Amino acid sequence: MMMLGPLGFAAPWLLAAGLALPVLWWMLRAVPPRPREVSFPGTALLAGLAHPAPVAPRTPWGLLALRLAAGAAVILALAGPVWRPAAPVAGEGPLLILVDAGWGAAPGWDDAQSRARTALDQAQAKGRPVALWLADGQGGRGDGPVFAPASDAAAALRAAAPQPWATRYPADPAAFLAAAPAGFDTLWIADGAAHPGQAPLLAALAARGAVTVVPPARPLRAASA
Repeated sequence: MMMLGPLGFAAPWLLAAGLALPVLWWMLRAVPPRPREVSFPGTALLAGLAHPAPVAPRTPWGLLALRLAAGAAVILALAGPVWRPAAPVAGEGPLLILVDAGWGAAPGWDDAQSRARTALDQAQAKGRPVALWLADGQGGRGDGPVFAPASDAAAALRAAAPQPWATRYPADPAAFLAAAPAGFDTLWIADGAAHPGQAPLLAALAARGAVTVVPPARPLRAASA
């Protein structure tokens, strides 16, 4: 993704189409060739009549500017502008996306899903295998992360929802990661609260690779015990 200040573009190569705007300007200014004049005696009856709306010799500047602005807007829209996009997840190998999904994640769930989707899109563009694991008290029964193409995790993310109990982590992080690859990076989308087992899991993940913790956009009003 290319950045221009706080604005990012998902398909920056489409901005090159802006080089065609001068050609569009020239084409819009062009007028049809002068019609061929044929002498006809009957036209003498029309002599002295003025046209109520004389045709301008050139396209009016206001209309020309409007058309150029519309063309530029289409190019910008196709380039996929994103305001303040999330920073790309570093690394090239497998990626674990861990999402806190207890009651504390409910207020910022839309933001959490959006951040996870962005990470999935970035991983898919790089061909990175991805494992999505929800700390919702259901996936924490001992089943470790399963790495697969990013498109597989996207369907699970769409169906995910926060649960009405506290975020829960695996009781034994070593057993949880036993079947995982030797090295992988982790994107931890946190709910902002402290939960039992958080520190041991973070240490186990850090031993496997880089860990990026994303705090919630809106802090919790109360923390779980």
